[in-house]
Amino acid sequence: MRGPFREFGLAAGLLYCVDRVLSRLTPQMRLYVYELVVQPVPAESVLPRRLGKQLEIREIKPGDPEISLMPVRPEMMRLRLAQNAVCLGAYRKGEFIGYMWFCPIRYEEDEVRCTYVLASTQDSVFDFDFYLFPQYRMGSGFIGLWNGANEILSRRGVRYTFSRLARFNTASRRAHRHLGCEVVGRTLFLQAWRLEVMLASLFPYVHVSMKNSRRVHLTLRPNALRA
Repeated sequence: MRGPFREFGLAAGLLYCVDRVLSRLTPQMRLYVYELVVQPVPAESVLPRRLGKQLEIREIKPGDPEISLMPVRPEMMRLRLAQNAVCLGAYRKGEFIGYMWFCPIRYEEDEVRCTYVLASTQDSVFDFDFYLFPQYRMGSGFIGLWNGANEILSRRGVRYTFSRLARFNTASRRAHRHLGCEVVGRTLFLQAWRLEVMLASLFPYVHVSMKNSRRVHLTLRPNALRA
């Protein structure tokens, strides 16, 4: 029982235990705790040229064979493609090793009834589902994929990218901190069958819904990033 409190702290450790208890009682009850972060997109490479050349980053289109290799449920994939999300794939010596997705303007969350809206659509995107296949996680794949994605986004005029991080995913939070992210909001979603309750540090702060069409909209602003 002491493990979650050592890893996450008192408050987050308690929330983690609550989520574990709820999910054991029934899969219809969950507690999702998120941090919303923004990080700059540097114009220059963050990797030495020699390492940067080891990976090829290119866009994966709907219908490409790589789509079927991604561990994403079909209904979630349909949602992504319906909102014109863009996928960037990473290739090492021609082998597909990982990918990431991003959306301009807004992102329809697929775990909870929330839509993240970008206040500055000219220079911001929302990235999600950064994934490396397990056998490639010990090398430079993480930073290599981010570096290649940054180069593509920078050429498109993007200066900021937002992410939603699970509060209990310490590896992801640590990696984003190394990339210079700043927390711009925190949310907590309680799901109990059809009922979903949100508490957030962003407007509207509290939201209650009973059906999928009643999604809450949270606006994310890049000027929250402290330069």
